[in-house]
Amino acid sequence: MIAWKMALVAAGSALVLTACGGSSGTSSNSGCNQTGGSTSGTGTQVVKLNPDPNTVGRFDPSSVNVKVGETVEWDWMDSAAPHTVTADDGSFESCTQNAGFKFVVTFSKAGDIKYHCTIHAQMVGDVKVG
Repeated sequence: MIAWKMALVAAGSALVLTACGGSSGTSSNSGCNQTGGSTSGTGTQVVKLNPDPNTVGRFDPSSVNVKVGETVEWDWMDSAAPHTVTADDGSFESCTQNAGFKFVVTFSKAGDIKYHCTIHAQMVGDVKVG
């Protein structure tokens, strides 16, 4: 009976660690599915997620211009708080990430794509694709 309980506790602990991403991952949002981007590659334009004592964080720059087929790379620099890069139209989602993470999106059609951090409402930006 004791061995069975120990096995149950071990299995439950393993499931919790897996759901939380373990201790080595940078993601802190296990219920999120990353979409529309990649964690590899190099962007035509780079946006840094920087700390900002007035707003908790900021996209720097908050607006970038790319041509159709080019990419934007978001680099998490803020070690004080996690952030997301989430398109208002749902076309891409980084999920919650911490400093050191990179997310790259290639834009295949023209438009003005607005995005935000789901954790910090004041963090907004846009990608102008021409």
